[in-house]
Amino acid sequence: MTAAVLPVVDLRDPAFWGDIHTPLRAARTVHPIAVMPSGERLVLGYDEVMFVLRDPRFRSTDLLARSGVRSGRLHEWWSTVMFSTDPPVHTRLRRLVSRAFTPRAVDDMRPLIRDIADALLDRVVEQGEMDVLHDFAHHLPVKVIGTMLGVPDGDYPTFASWTTTLGRAFSPVIDGPLREQLEQAICGLDEYVGRLIDERRRKPGDDLLSQLIAAEEDGDRLSVDELIAMVENLLFAGHDTTRGLLSIALPLLCRHPDELDRVRADPQLMAGAVEEILRYEPPVMGGAREAAERLDIAPGVTVDEGERVSISVAAANRDPRAFDDPDRFDIWRTDKSKLASFGQGIHYCLGAALARAEAEVALRRLFERCHAIEVTAALEWVPFAPIRHYRSVPIRFTPAPASE
Repeated sequence: MTAAVLPVVDLRDPAFWGDIHTPLRAARTVHPIAVMPSGERLVLGYDEVMFVLRDPRFRSTDLLARSGVRSGRLHEWWSTVMFSTDPPVHTRLRRLVSRAFTPRAVDDMRPLIRDIADALLDRVVEQGEMDVLHDFAHHLPVKVIGTMLGVPDGDYPTFASWTTTLGRAFSPVIDGPLREQLEQAICGLDEYVGRLIDERRRKPGDDLLSQLIAAEEDGDRLSVDELIAMVENLLFAGHDTTRGLLSIALPLLCRHPDELDRVRADPQLMAGAVEEILRYEPPVMGGAREAAERLDIAPGVTVDEGERVSISVAAANRDPRAFDDPDRFDIWRTDKSKLASFGQGIHYCLGAALARAEAEVALRRLFERCHAIEVTAALEWVPFAPIRHYRSVPIRFTPAPASE
């Protein structure tokens, strides 16, 4: 078969990040697989992305190596987190932690999420203005995952700064100063989590960290290093992605006032609205896998054993072969359940139910307590951010009556 001529997508171009959908759409129209200047393939089509994510012949790969990070504590950390492992190690780690993130367990947390959202809104609602990213979205997921793990309330700002920094570890561009910041962040988090585990071993509680320390199945327990990596993984994954989702969601709904009015009139529609937000503007750019053998991933496109391929969640979520009129934002959409935003296969996001619950509850409270919301400045996407978010989301609003 003749090799396909593939379109080029350059994630290292700052201009790409101002509007990712236009270049991704243009490339996907040519072929469901693109190529980056490095020569690495970027999978754009929905079916092709699902194939890479679901087929066991694709395994985990070293995401940091693409940016030149092949040693140091940051590299050691990433090589041990659950997302970077394959069966049987991945199966074992996921089994020991998954019960805390079942839909039923997450549903029990909705009152906590509501209380946290209300406490954050209490600080700003009477002012009639706030920055959604910095005053609300940044803090809510930190407090939720911190409460789950039993982190002391006063420590939230400290570990939130580390996890926010670590969210930049998978940027396509890592310069010297950022590399130093990343190493400092993971070393600081190492020391903090180690102390937290020691304290919880001496005085167990009813929190998730105590459960992880005690977790045992068929005589198997997490080692100390595995426990530290697991807690760091939960803190990191539980913060930055939901932070991005919340900061994206509000201005997106405000740009579609008819949809927002429907959600306000019937809060039960919020779950569908969150699904459509996740499809239309996913906070996670994508991921990568490595072929365990020579594989055909599309007509005229073959990857060799050991070759890494990247996937674009944003491109897959707007593939017209999978979604009707994909560039239309529609909370009534019936095909949004196919979204690629949480991955697929064995690495399907462990915290998907929690992220959905946080977004549904927090956005509902925000729109109940803040009326006539207006975004007061042009929004700017942060370039090279693998977890997508704006630099800031300033809004003005009318506080709802106290009875609401």
